[in-house]
Amino acid sequence: MKPLLEKLTLEPKNSFVLLRDKLPYYPTPWHYHPEYELVLVVKSSGKRIVGDNIENFNDGDLVFMGPNLPHVYDNDPEYYEGREDLEAEAIVIHFKEDFLGKGFFSIPEMHKVSRFFEKSKYGIKITGQTRTNVAQAMEDLFIYEEQTRIIKLLQILEELSLSQEYQLLASPGFVKNYSNSGSERLTNVYEYIMKNFASDIQLDEIAEKANMSPNAFCRFFKARTRKTFSTFLNEIRVGNACKLLIEDKLHISQICYESGFNNLSNFNRQFKKITGKSPLAYKKQHQVLGK
Repeated sequence: MKPLLEKLTLEPKNSFVLLRDKLPYYPTPWHYHPEYELVLVVKSSGKRIVGDNIENFNDGDLVFMGPNLPHVYDNDPEYYEGREDLEAEAIVIHFKEDFLGKGFFSIPEMHKVSRFFEKSKYGIKITGQTRTNVAQAMEDLFIYEEQTRIIKLLQILEELSLSQEYQLLASPGFVKNYSNSGSERLTNVYEYIMKNFASDIQLDEIAEKANMSPNAFCRFFKARTRKTFSTFLNEIRVGNACKLLIEDKLHISQICYESGFNNLSNFNRQFKKITGKSPLAYKKQHQVLGK
C-alpha cells in the first residue's frame, strides 16, 4: 500500500476546497497531495505525524502544510471503538499555488506570503493569538459567498505570513531526503507502529513488515526519517504517556506499561530525554495549568 495521493473534489464554481469533516475518526492514512493545506482540528485528539515530526493533537490544533509533505492524523484508540460520544471534526482548506492565476504569489505585494509558503515545506504549527484568530476566520468562511471567500482566504494567508507565532515541524533532513521511492515500506512500518506501540515490538518483527533484513531496515529507516527506529518508537510511546498523564486517570506505573515501556527506570529516562521533564514533573505542570 503506497501513501495515498489524496484528491479532494473541486467544484467548478470554486477555486479552492473548503470542507468541514465530521466523522467517528479521521480515516485518511499516511498521505500527501500537491496542494497546500490548512487543517483546523475542531474536535478530537490523537497523534499527528508530519514528515518525521510526531506530536499529540487536541481541539484547536492548527497546521499549514506545503505540497507533497506526507502526514497523518491518527486518533486515540477509543475513537475506533464506535463510541457515540466521540467525534472527529475538522475544517480543511486545500488550494494549489496557482489557484488565483499563474504567478500571482510572485508579485511584490505577495512576497511575505510567498516566503511563508516556502517555510510550509516543513509543515507549520500555528500557535498563540494567531491560532485563535485564524481558527475563527476559518469558521466564518462558511457564511460568505464564493467571491467573498477568496478575499477572506487572502486575509488568512496575510495573517499567517506576518505572524511569529509558529513552529516548524518536519526536520530539514527529512524534507531534503524524502521521496516517494520506498514510501510503501515506510507506510507499512508507520501503520504497524501506530497500532502496536504498546506491545514489545522487536527489530526483526518490524523489519519483516518492511520485507527487509534488520540491518538493511535500520539503514533505510534512518535515511528516510533522520531518526533511528528506537528513537521514533520511543517518541510515539512518550507522546501517548503525555496524553495519559494529562488525563490523570492512571498511576505513573500504569502509564509506563500502557505506553509500551517494560520498566519504570527506562520509562523515566526516555520521558525526560524527550520532554526535558520527569513524568511526575510533567503531570504536576499540567495540573497547575489546568486550574
